[in-house]
Amino acid sequence: MQTGGVKPPREEVQQRLLELLAEQSRRVPIAVGCLLVVVALMAGQRMPAWIPSIWLVAAIAVLLVRRDWLGKLPSQVEVPTRDRVRTAIALSFTNGCVHGLMLAAFPVLPDAERSFVTLLVLGLCTGAVGTTAGHRRIYLAYLLPAAGSLPIWWLINPGGPTAGWTELSLSVLSALYLWLLVGVADNAWRNFSESVQIRFQDREMAVQLREALAQAQQANQAKTRFLAAASHDLRQPLHTIGLLVAALSLRPIEGRDREVVDLLSQVTVALSEQLDQLLDISKLDAGVVEPDRKIVDLGEMLRMHHAEMRAAIEEKGLRAVLDAPTGVRCWTDPALVLRVLRNLTENAIKFTQEGHIALRLRIEDGVGVVTVEDTGRGIPPEEQVMVFEEFYQVDNPERDRAKGLGLGLSIVRRLCTLLGIALELRSVEGQGTSMVLKVPLETLGALAPVPAQGAGKQDFAGLTVLVIDDERSVRMGMRVLLEELGCRFIEACTIEEATREATRTRPDVILADMRLRNGDTGIAAIHSIVAAVGSTPAVLISGDTAADRLQEANRAGIKLLHKPVSLPILQAELGRILNEKGPRHEPAARS
Repeated sequence: MQTGGVKPPREEVQQRLLELLAEQSRRVPIAVGCLLVVVALMAGQRMPAWIPSIWLVAAIAVLLVRRDWLGKLPSQVEVPTRDRVRTAIALSFTNGCVHGLMLAAFPVLPDAERSFVTLLVLGLCTGAVGTTAGHRRIYLAYLLPAAGSLPIWWLINPGGPTAGWTELSLSVLSALYLWLLVGVADNAWRNFSESVQIRFQDREMAVQLREALAQAQQANQAKTRFLAAASHDLRQPLHTIGLLVAALSLRPIEGRDREVVDLLSQVTVALSEQLDQLLDISKLDAGVVEPDRKIVDLGEMLRMHHAEMRAAIEEKGLRAVLDAPTGVRCWTDPALVLRVLRNLTENAIKFTQEGHIALRLRIEDGVGVVTVEDTGRGIPPEEQVMVFEEFYQVDNPERDRAKGLGLGLSIVRRLCTLLGIALELRSVEGQGTSMVLKVPLETLGALAPVPAQGAGKQDFAGLTVLVIDDERSVRMGMRVLLEELGCRFIEACTIEEATREATRTRPDVILADMRLRNGDTGIAAIHSIVAAVGSTPAVLISGDTAADRLQEANRAGIKLLHKPVSLPILQAELGRILNEKGPRHEPAARS
């Protein structure tokens, strides 16, 4: 597969060859020029000086012209590569011819100087293997005219006696050496070509990798947009259903009607929990979850979690084991750690049919090591990495909704990364699984209490609540529920209507949908009301889980609840507002 912008291998090799020739042509002239001067001086003592002088001028001129032309070849991309290589061959041949002319001095040179010239010519031919990368045509274009006649000169031994054993040996040895150089050049060219092709393949793979990464990022963004849109569209009707079911649950109904309401409530809660997992992923990816770190007793936290989960463990016929000494202090966010423990324990309960589920704590190398251990089926080695990926579930090809969405461990991994907790999976197929958390410890400071779950009931009679939502069904459901709680209900669907109603009624609380019609937002509506009537406690309610929406609400500093809002959450939030002495959104309104 060829990728745009990457040359085919053959052209890539030839282009790199031209670059090498240009680079070497800038280095060679000085050293070779000095050697040529020595030869010219040597020959000038044995023949008229003008002959070696002309030869020397011609040789240096060829060196300089060759350097200039070879230096330009790599950048002449408008010229076909084949033609540029031919130019390099012609320059190499010209250079070889000039260097070969020094052998014409053989008849007038004594044996010692002949040997020097022989070594010089063979040395130049040896060096040419590197300067030409062993390219056969370019190398032979230099080798044959420069040294091809060398064995013949030694064989005929001009100007001396008939060639003897020494001259014959030098002739044969020089011929063998030249033949050897051709083989070395071939090997050098093969290695050069392979190295360039490897670089080409690496570059091509890098381009393909970047393209694949871009496609993966696009697919991930598309998945995120789809999940956000699907989550929003599902949360809207589910929110309305939840409000109506909550309102029904507050009424004094008995018998079969109560069973139906309870079943509807259970289904609504189950769907809400699955959507909340999508929301948790979005929040963590958006970076809007900020740990509230404090010093807590890790052992006490495990004991509290054990008490919370014990009934669910024993209900499945399993033994609940706790081995957690108190007094082990850590610096972390207790609420998020409890969330991690809850996800791990619920996962263990789901996949364990007999035996036990244990919570253990020990100190190891200055780190609190928490283990959630089960005696379930275990996880095959090839699946132990994939279980932390979104939507991946072991042994659930039919996507049984009762087994969840496969997001629990993905959330755990993200939370552990956020908290700086090392997460380790240890599992043996058929024997069970242990999830190990390594929590940094803290030795100094005062202990903070572990957050308690749940909230007490409060009286909301007479509380005026302004609900801003562009969905009529949501406003109707909220009206039914709030009136069941004893609240006074005021509704609006636009910023203008909300500001007008707030000016008229002076609400105690504002519950605003995050996304209104015509591009308006609940944040803008709250700011408009604050500007008109002053500080008013406000809460955003949204079915939108897109990262930019989460970040927008986080920057505004207004509490955000996600649809569907359950009755306990709504009661807890209204109770919090009643108990607070100051508004939470006023700073955001001034920004």
